[in-house]
Amino acid sequence: MIISQIFIYPVKSLAGIAMENSAVTDRGLQYDRRWLLIDELGMQITQRTQPELVLFQPEISKDTLHITHKPSGSTVSFPLKGTTEIQIKVQVWDDVFESLEVDGQVSHWFSHILKKKVRLVFQPDTTERKVDPKYARNGQEIVSAADGYPVLIISQASLNDLNSRLLKPVDMLRFRPNIVLDDCHAFAEDDLQKVAIGEAELIGVKNCARCIMITNDLQQAQLGKEPLRTLSQYRRQGQKVLFGRNFLVGKEGKIAIKDNLRTL
Repeated sequence: MIISQIFIYPVKSLAGIAMENSAVTDRGLQYDRRWLLIDELGMQITQRTQPELVLFQPEISKDTLHITHKPSGSTVSFPLKGTTEIQIKVQVWDDVFESLEVDGQVSHWFSHILKKKVRLVFQPDTTERKVDPKYARNGQEIVSAADGYPVLIISQASLNDLNSRLLKPVDMLRFRPNIVLDDCHAFAEDDLQKVAIGEAELIGVKNCARCIMITNDLQQAQLGKEPLRTLSQYRRQGQKVLFGRNFLVGKEGKIAIKDNLRTL
């Protein structure tokens, strides 16, 4: 198995960035979902209720994160390491953790476009959000503002299999993987346990349960029925529809496209 694509999603639920390489940190790929938008109550805002978030395209240039609202062309930029000292409690599912507002003007920019009051916040290094203890290995594993786990892996063959069943094929980015595998059979990722990629080691803990978010059209920003409906016909386990596999970080290090995935 070989790594064919690497993606990060710096701001939770905004569009992703294709990378040639990345550092794998204790909470996931570097910069992956360290920022997120919250409402006035501190609750996460995602494509599940705001599908138009996918129309915001991030880009990293040196020490700056740029975000472009594609329909309007409006942009905003801020330092990767810059925040205010305004502490805000954030809730992502059942987890509550401390975050820092990035900048009042940046929050205002998002609020103006989304037509609702939101704030952009950053999860600092001092915040250690633990993964679900049911799947933890030593109880100390942490995660960014991702839904639950540091790394998501999907094989290209799995997507090809799904697209062969759809009237209209879908893009891999609907599923928001961090790592895409090639040179393997469909759903080979389902059975991966401990693996090494480049300098990093990852531990597979569970296959990823999917929700309505994968039905969001990346260009139109509209929720629909596919591919969740088709996946539910052959990838259902109990009440869950599975696609991709979640991993913990066993060892930090650099990974790159064309690295081989080795089972340990």
